[in-house]
Amino acid sequence: MKNSKLINVLSAFNRTELREFQQFIATPFFNKNEELVSFYAYLKKIAPHFPPKKIERKYVYRQVFPKKSYDNKHMNYLMSFLQKLVEQYMGYRQYMTQPTLHQYHIINAFIDKNLDKHYKYALKKATDQLEEQVHNNADFYYQKYLLADAENRFFLRQQVRKQDKRLQQASEYFDIYYLANKLKYSCELLDRNRIFSTNYQLQLVEKIAQYLGQHPHENVPPILVYYQIYLMLTQANGNIHFEKLKVLIEKHFHQFPLDEIKSIYGYTINFCIRKINTGEDYFEELFNRYLFGLERSLLFENDRLPHSTYKNISKIGLRLRKFDWTEQMINNYKSKLAPEFRETAFHYNMADLFYYKKEFDKAQQYLLQVEMNDIFYNLDARKMLMKIYYEQGETEALLSLLAASKIFLKRSELVSPGIRKAYQNFMRIVDQLVRKKPGNKKAILNKIRTTERLPDKRWLLEILE
Repeated sequence: MKNSKLINVLSAFNRTELREFQQFIATPFFNKNEELVSFYAYLKKIAPHFPPKKIERKYVYRQVFPKKSYDNKHMNYLMSFLQKLVEQYMGYRQYMTQPTLHQYHIINAFIDKNLDKHYKYALKKATDQLEEQVHNNADFYYQKYLLADAENRFFLRQQVRKQDKRLQQASEYFDIYYLANKLKYSCELLDRNRIFSTNYQLQLVEKIAQYLGQHPHENVPPILVYYQIYLMLTQANGNIHFEKLKVLIEKHFHQFPLDEIKSIYGYTINFCIRKINTGEDYFEELFNRYLFGLERSLLFENDRLPHSTYKNISKIGLRLRKFDWTEQMINNYKSKLAPEFRETAFHYNMADLFYYKKEFDKAQQYLLQVEMNDIFYNLDARKMLMKIYYEQGETEALLSLLAASKIFLKRSELVSPGIRKAYQNFMRIVDQLVRKKPGNKKAILNKIRTTERLPDKRWLLEILE
């Protein structure tokens, strides 16, 4: 049973869910089979860790049915039907987290039963709940559409021949929901095309953008925000729309769920990075966006700061020579890193701090404490050490490190072909620089400028120019 779908799902349940599910299957409306109740009662005792010996099929069967001989067909039946109940419970629980959708179906049930008084009460309750909602994203307008749709159904049941506003409202709310989501998905498609070199096709969005240019929807935050993102990604004057997007994020910050505002904020980070990659000076702007993300907790995942983000923030702070701020950030956010990366990320970024400050001895002391089991920290630590050796004129040590690193890259199965090629390009150029072959400076400069996969290109150009 260890690798069964049933155990995998129950392993993901928290204590509340384990308890609720027991109540769920004990309710005759959902389950009338007492054997399944007993079966789950045993599983709940050993959940969520499920020790291997205690979930061996025959052992479990003996615990649940001590007076019966093991029956494999019966065991399969129990597992299959309990899994179906688990899925029903999960669907029910998810459904109950959407009060407007839940209320919408109640309202329609009252309409179908001609219970007008109950319909009006349920509609008012749903409308009041919706108006109390904090978020004003596309889903908010979908919920408004549901209620307007229910009102229109009720009006049609009255068979009154006159104009009614509910039909118009339902149409308008649905339009907003569609337009906002169409823009949202189009922006994501555009972003993925750029990041992953995919070829997603966009449909209708250009015409939608033209329509919105003439009908701005000034009071609809999801359309305003995603329209600016779309323009930022597609127009030559994207920087103007970037500035407008920043203002909109600040203004409508609390009108989006946290996950969605994180995604919206992420577009501003990616925009700055793309600008930097094309040679524009967006370092200060990127730094400010990271600062905004730290202050608003937009960079955290499950209350943890990803070690890659920690490293990126440190790097941009050092690039701008904000040494005091960066050192404070490295120390202050160390505790927010996942335990398995905490010490390595901290020591690497402290090493980088002292490298930028040209305190090479201290940088090397921190590099010695970097755990080399992580392939990316391993490669970056080697690269930093190569730069230190070069700047200190330690030719023999550098050549030795280059030789060892070439062998490491060749043998490592954990390095992707693209990453391997990038670091090989870097080491090849450093090797040419350290050997100081006469007359090849111009050729090396051209090589640096034209090589696409090349880490620390800026440093290589600086030491030559």
